[in-house]
Amino acid sequence: MVVGFIILAGLIVYLIISIVMIIFGVRHARKKGFPGWKGGVLAAVVMYLLMFWDFIPFHIAHKYYCSTEGGFTLNKTLEDWKQENPGVVETLTHKKVSDHTKEGNKERYRLNQRFVWEIVTTRHFLGIRKSDNRVIDIGTGDILTQYVDFSSGQSSLEPDEFRDFKFWIYTNSCEPDGKKIDRGRYYDYKYRIKHIEESTND
Repeated sequence: MVVGFIILAGLIVYLIISIVMIIFGVRHARKKGFPGWKGGVLAAVVMYLLMFWDFIPFHIAHKYYCSTEGGFTLNKTLEDWKQENPGVVETLTHKKVSDHTKEGNKERYRLNQRFVWEIVTTRHFLGIRKSDNRVIDIGTGDILTQYVDFSSGQSSLEPDEFRDFKFWIYTNSCEPDGKKIDRGRYYDYKYRIKHIEESTND
C-alpha cells in the first residue's frame, strides 16, 4: 500500500514537471520563430524518454527470450526412465522436506535418492531474469525435463532499487497470468518424480 502511494505521488510530480516543460518548450519555440507545437512535441519526447525509455526495448527483448528459449521441454518420460533403470524405483523414497543447497546463482532441492530439482537464475538484457528449472538424474547427469521462464526480476513489494518501481516493465512470466500451462506441466512432472515410488504399480 505504501509503495503504491509512493509510486503514484512520484508519477504525479513527474507529470506536473512534464507539463511545465512542454509549456516552456512551446513558448521557447515561438520566441525563436518556430511553430509552438514543435517545441512542445520535442519537450514531450524528451520527458517521455527520460522516464520510459526502456518500455519498448524491454518488452521486445522479453518476447524474444520467451519465444527462443522459454517453455517446457520433456527429454525423457517417467515410463522410459523406469524401463532404462529396472528395479531402481523400489529403492527410492521421497523426502518430505527437501534438502536445499545454494551456490552462487544455482539452487538445488533433493527430491529423492536419485533426482534433484535444480534452478539456475541469470540476468540478461535490461535486467530480464531467466529462471532455468531442471529435473536431473544425479546418477547419470541427464536432464529429464526443463522449464525456462523469463520475468522482469523486480521486487515491487520489497524494492531495493529505483528499477523496482518501474511498473511499466513488470512482467512475471512468459505465460499469461492464470494460464501457466508449461509451468503446470513441469511441476506435475516434478511431483511425479519426487513421489516416483508411489507409481511402482502403474
